[in-house]
Amino acid sequence: MSGSTDCPYEILGVSDLADEAEIKSAFEAKLASCKQAYELLIDAKKRRAFDRQKTDKKEKEYQLKIEQLEKECEKGKSPDEVKIENDGELEKMRKQLGCVGGAGHFTGLLTYGENKMEIKFEAWESLKVAIAGWAIQFKPAVKWNGGDGKYYYLWFENKEGGAKFKATARGINWKTGEEAYRRELQSEKDGTRQLIKYEVDPYTVTYVLFNITFL
Repeated sequence: MSGSTDCPYEILGVSDLADEAEIKSAFEAKLASCKQAYELLIDAKKRRAFDRQKTDKKEKEYQLKIEQLEKECEKGKSPDEVKIENDGELEKMRKQLGCVGGAGHFTGLLTYGENKMEIKFEAWESLKVAIAGWAIQFKPAVKWNGGDGKYYYLWFENKEGGAKFKATARGINWKTGEEAYRRELQSEKDGTRQLIKYEVDPYTVTYVLFNITFL
């Protein structure tokens, strides 16, 4: 069997000893699964529901990891001192969030001194959270949810000041699933808050991500 991804045996998932009946059965199964995947992805509503389900599962994993971190921090340790045995993913998890459900943890981590992290939003959802002296607001670009059709808005506010930040923004292209539309942004003062505006066509992305550094 060939190691190439173009190998017909690998495509159908059969061995080079497969008989005609096995090949036909594998083809029909592959065709059925491809048809099912196509019908799901071509339907915008079904696709959003599927993406949300995947995100919710990942978000639960992130929240569990971060809750472990927060428990350790409550014991008087700083985040950099916290090490959970046999958990090599913790350092990544404590700096990274999934969709909007984790924003409470995000603001909570800020109170423990984190100044670099990643946050991810669904492209059509809005969010406003205030906790532990921090406030975050995300406004989508889609017009049907109050947007202007052009910009995604992200605000931070700290009751003691010091919310100025920079961000690398990207969107997840809805067709390819790949990151695109990268922008380097610097926050500007907007009343008592700091604001960045990320310009991207809202109908080309399913998620927007921000790698944030507080200055």
